[in-house]
Amino acid sequence: MHQYGGLLKKDGGTEVAPRTKKQKKKEDSGTLRSEAEKTLAGQPQGSSAMEGSTQEKLIHELQVHQIELEMQNEALREAHLALMVSRDNYLDLYEFAPVGYLTLTSKAVIREANLTIAALLGVARRDLIKDRFRKFIAPEDLECWDRHFLAVMRSREKLTCDIRLLKSDGSFLSARLESIRTEREHEDPVIRTAISDITVQKRAEEEMIDRSGRIDASNINLIAVSEELQRNQVRLSTLLEEKEVLLSEVHHRVKNNLAAFISLLALDGTYEETPSGQRLRKDLQNRARSMALIHDTLYKTRNFTHVDMSLYLTNLSDQIAGTYHSENIISIIIDAEGINLDLYRATPCGLIVNELVTNSFKYAFPPSSDGETVRHEPCTLRISLTHSDGYYNLTVGDNGVGLPPDFDPLTATSLGLKLVNFIAKHQLKANVKVNTAKGTEYSIRFSEQTIVPE
Repeated sequence: MHQYGGLLKKDGGTEVAPRTKKQKKKEDSGTLRSEAEKTLAGQPQGSSAMEGSTQEKLIHELQVHQIELEMQNEALREAHLALMVSRDNYLDLYEFAPVGYLTLTSKAVIREANLTIAALLGVARRDLIKDRFRKFIAPEDLECWDRHFLAVMRSREKLTCDIRLLKSDGSFLSARLESIRTEREHEDPVIRTAISDITVQKRAEEEMIDRSGRIDASNINLIAVSEELQRNQVRLSTLLEEKEVLLSEVHHRVKNNLAAFISLLALDGTYEETPSGQRLRKDLQNRARSMALIHDTLYKTRNFTHVDMSLYLTNLSDQIAGTYHSENIISIIIDAEGINLDLYRATPCGLIVNELVTNSFKYAFPPSSDGETVRHEPCTLRISLTHSDGYYNLTVGDNGVGLPPDFDPLTATSLGLKLVNFIAKHQLKANVKVNTAKGTEYSIRFSEQTIVPE
């Protein structure tokens, strides 16, 4: 077949004009209508005929229209899920689709939303982002939403539920949610949810039920199965809540036990009341506090598997700074945003940071040093924890007076540095480097692979 100037010509045949877009659209519309009629005819109460009263014709048209809409919506939803990788190239399709799209975090917080869902709810999109989706659900459907969300988080399949959503003007709309969990490398999973407005469909169903005055046996069986599934999901949710309560109690008790240990160290007579004895007691208290703070962070954030290192390191450095008094004003800069470590990594990292920050407060900025004159910058202590190429990089450094020329921190015999080197080597399996070009900076690099406690 050859093409010439907009005409298609078969070899040895006659010229045939190609179909225009309008003709193709009309043919596709007719095909969709035909498929909807066939689908309806195959349903228990469906009919492909247009016979009967005006009321029956209206019901028939509503059924066909409903199926057509479901076919169109299903096609759009599948297109959305298939094109997520290249969504930037199809922004218009995503933003102005006839269904709403949401991306939810593992905490059901809205991360992304298209313009359609914002319009359906009657709110600005900026007011949706970072808000909990739960606040837009009708109170009587909150339990249904909780079951749906928990089921999606535990499944790899697309799951559906019908609920009512609360609009900004106080009215409600009936919505069908189709959700699927998506895994992201090195990140918590997210939930992709497509939201269709089925208010018209629900009204039609209610009117049909009112007119017929009965529900067939198949629907009754379906409701019974659905209720049983819902009861099972509630039981699973209850077990999960009980597990979280138990973990919360464990971390709370560990924190309290460490607090009691710290209090015992503070009692008179626990150590010799000499300068060296007082320093040792303070160091032991700070080490215990660094571990207690991890359990306190887990308890407060309600995340019992991973520690928010930005929050933890900020609180840890403030805690250490509060136990030391310096004539110099020392600025502390924390860079660990978005880093979450499991308990087996967070605890040794906390102990290492505690020792190095303590050393900086003790020795890096003596009263006799003039930081502004020597360094032309204020006294600064930096703590950084980043992730790249399968490794975590923990850096703790200051711009203080530095180490003595003949002092090797990697072979030092002081308890604090021996503890740093031991933990880095045996617990984190880390590589340790020390840079003394501008003060003292420790760089500790360890793998993201799971650490099995020895």
